Amino acid sequence: MKTIKYTYSLLISLVFLLFFASCKDDLSSLDTNKLSDIKVDTVGQSTLSVFQFDELVLDPKILGIGPNDQLTYEWTINLEPWSTEYITIGTEKKLTYEVGFVPTNLDRLHQIVLKIKDEKSGVTYIQDWPLMIRNGIGEGLVIVETYDNQNTDLSHIMSPLVTPDFNQEKIRTKIYSAANGTSIPGLVNSMIFTKLGSSNVLLGGTSNSLFAIKTLDYSLGDQNEKLFYAPQDSYGPEKLVNFVQNEIMIHKGKLYANWLQISKFGLPFPNNYNIPTILGINNRYDYPNISLNFYSEEKGHFAYQYSFATYGDRGMRPVPAATVPFNPNDLPNKQNIAAGISNQGEFIHILKDKSTQKYGLYILSAGGYDSENWVPTPSVPKKFMDLSNAPEIDQAIKFLILDNQQVILYATKTKIYAIMYSALNPAYSLRYTVSSGEEITALSVYLQADYPMVNRENFSRNGKQLILGTYNGTEGKVHVLPLINEGVANIDQANIKTYNGFGKILFTITQL
Repeated sequence: MKTIKYTYSLLISLVFLLFFASCKDDLSSLDTNKLSDIKVDTVGQSTLSVFQFDELVLDPKILGIGPNDQLTYEWTINLEPWSTEYITIGTEKKLTYEVGFVPTNLDRLHQIVLKIKDEKSGVTYIQDWPLMIRNGIGEGLVIVETYDNQNTDLSHIMSPLVTPDFNQEKIRTKIYSAANGTSIPGLVNSMIFTKLGSSNVLLGGTSNSLFAIKTLDYSLGDQNEKLFYAPQDSYGPEKLVNFVQNEIMIHKGKLYANWLQISKFGLPFPNNYNIPTILGINNRYDYPNISLNFYSEEKGHFAYQYSFATYGDRGMRPVPAATVPFNPNDLPNKQNIAAGISNQGEFIHILKDKSTQKYGLYILSAGGYDSENWVPTPSVPKKFMDLSNAPEIDQAIKFLILDNQQVILYATKTKIYAIMYSALNPAYSLRYTVSSGEEITALSVYLQADYPMVNRENFSRNGKQLILGTYNGTEGKVHVLPLINEGVANIDQANIKTYNGFGKILFTITQL
């Protein structure tokens, strides 16, 4: 316990010493007059510690209060360590405050100040605590959301469902705006977890910006021209994808690939293709024979690229012609609907015929390797399936191509369907229907942020649950849907977990 004393107005110039010199004991050496024996029991808390975005709860014991005392309370915190600018964070005896400031260094701490005023006598008593803010955001789920359909915020979930070796639940909402004082201008359309130099970041884009958010504290890092070697005419990727020792960006039909851990974005790959955002990128750790495969709507054929590396073959070429089961070199008048990769490296595409409106599944091999000439060989077509009978596929807003089983999931605004394509003919089945009044806004399969780029044993839930975002007009919800029965991708309805309290969810990603 420490006795709190007051000073008269002639000593007002010494107020800041109260804040920065742990003055609770030092006031005895000043010209002060002790009134009532009011004390604050700090319960051994000489220094406070809290994780960023957690709640700081303080309910100190106020001792020596007389029966006629009329006390009011004001809690304040300085805006930066050692700053003399304070904001009020509470006016009750018990403080409950969500701390959004960035983590502190050991030698630069914030300060919490409690002012207790006796309204009857006009005397103010002061107690202060140094506050250490620790980084509390680890591996988990990043929720990309909007509250006004114009700007973007980020929330974060850590739980045993999405965080290995973790037995708690920490849901932190609006952490980007809490850390930066404002939301992200515009709607984020793509985001990946990666490294920028030595820092872990979320690299994201809107229609006119490219930016990095430091996952240490969710503060905004480099953006736009700072991420390029030279200023660009415009910024704002349509798609961002991770690759081994590369970050892939699609912007205005051009493909960029640079390793941001050691460099910046340079010039796009020279080619005569307009690169779509729906494409297959094989980002396995073992450097696949073919890195990129996509359907060119303008040219009416599939194209591929062997490598993104500066020492590799980075030319884009049409996939050679074939006769069965389809000719990848001659498929005019199609529209890209979805694309993905199996864990065997196969390139899987869903295309829609612009004339007949029919949907088709096109699968190409992972490509081969000519060991005699030491060169990779192109993909060949493996399978075609007519998906015209898939229920409500013309209303689909999201597609998921599972890499660990021959199943494709697609979602309408209210339902999730499965396409099983392992047999001669596809089979279809309804898997999930959202609650009345809700609509699906986001759907992804849970994959750890470095999968499959790192050769390691992944979290047991990797690839075995869906992350579903729904919206009812006022609130967004995140649902974790466990997948069971490999090969048909049933959803374990009894063990669905729902998290409430978000904005309209645009999409979700994972971070380490």
